[in-house]
Amino acid sequence: MSLAAIETIIIVMLENRSFDHMLGYLSLDETADPLAVDGLRSDKAWRNSYANIAATTAYNLHRLSAIQSVKDDPPHDCASIKLQISTAAAGPGRPQMGGFVQSFLKGHPNTADPGAVMGYYDGDTLRAYDFLARNFCVCDHWYASLPLGTQANRLMAMAGESRVVDNVTPLPDQALVYDWLNKRQLAWRVYVSGGYAPFFLMMRRWAPSIVESIALGNGNFKRFGAFAKEWTSKRPFPNVVFIEPEYQDAPLSHPNDDHPPAPVSRGQDFIWQIYNILISNPARWNKTLMIVTYDEHGGFFDHASPRAAPAAIGATTFTTTGVRVPALLISPYVQARQVFSEPLDHTSILQLLAERFAPDKKYSDVVSARQQHFGRIANALGTEPRTAIPRAPAPRMNRATAAPSEPGVPCAPQTPNAAAIDSVAREMLKQHPEWMNMPQWQKMKQYLETNPPAKPLHHGRIN
Repeated sequence: MSLAAIETIIIVMLENRSFDHMLGYLSLDETADPLAVDGLRSDKAWRNSYANIAATTAYNLHRLSAIQSVKDDPPHDCASIKLQISTAAAGPGRPQMGGFVQSFLKGHPNTADPGAVMGYYDGDTLRAYDFLARNFCVCDHWYASLPLGTQANRLMAMAGESRVVDNVTPLPDQALVYDWLNKRQLAWRVYVSGGYAPFFLMMRRWAPSIVESIALGNGNFKRFGAFAKEWTSKRPFPNVVFIEPEYQDAPLSHPNDDHPPAPVSRGQDFIWQIYNILISNPARWNKTLMIVTYDEHGGFFDHASPRAAPAAIGATTFTTTGVRVPALLISPYVQARQVFSEPLDHTSILQLLAERFAPDKKYSDVVSARQQHFGRIANALGTEPRTAIPRAPAPRMNRATAAPSEPGVPCAPQTPNAAAIDSVAREMLKQHPEWMNMPQWQKMKQYLETNPPAKPLHHGRIN
């Protein structure tokens, strides 16, 4: 492997989709030039064995068209995921992964399409992923770290451990990878699509520096629009970069994070943009690795059972990972059509950073202990870079799923993440009106002045 040749590692983490839902089609017989991933099968008996039963009705795997978007957000809290994983599928011999439809109906009893969580997209809809899968590397055994939702899994990816089970308002303080990078004097940056709400705005300790950095444009947090300019400049570029989408459940959002009900076309366009920026500077591209993955499965079906990997949050112990999620490695140091099947989870990212940038190759005791259950991302890298740069065709966004014009001042969705961002932003407006009065924050300020404070939420429910 050639990890030492990588100078920049870029992490893009989207929201709430499973591997089979997004990349499982790659192994189907009817897929043109299929890849050897552990995905879906065309065999009728195999597909029938994974049917989910709800109220005596069998719900089978089925293809979703480009215009089909899941309108109701499937439940993905602790109890819902336990039901999804531990319920037997139709079988025979399928003791798990059969509760996705039951869970969906429990959360949305009046949904028009109970079987939506058994649907999957294909390459005609996911054109960016289809291109990247065929020109770079698919990781087909990457799991959400915990059988939990967004906050816990993003904390695992960014800290190696979590202090929350279900989502809360706001996030409790704990050391993040940002602190780890600062301690080692490694340059890092966060580029934020939309420019208002990076994920850790929900953690009060980080809120002042995030708001100031975006307002002044001179810190570690910047709008996504700055990425292309800084990538193509001759100035030094950070060692580690996090590119965040615009989140569905942020209070001021034009989402491209793939979180339902946002159409997947927006996420595909976002990934197209990032890739085309990367290859616009061949010298930097030649020393770069980008990781694209998802925080958790979002309640969508996947056939692969979670892996054994213990983790404790307070007095609660989890014995397995969460559900498998999509993951791609994009770099000159991976091969076209490569499939990497070593088991990975979100803490594998932290292990990779430690192997590349820490003299002792160690992130933390907790991450080291967890990595005994997983492989290494570095093992997917070759020894020499590919000289040819795959050129992405122009994206063809389906009109039915294309993003509408940017909204004005929407109301905050009633979710813990939206409530947390709302709360912290109001606090910043009081403490630092000089930052919030700057042009970069005018829409957020308008939102805060137009809407009443969001109600505090815990565990996905209004208290």
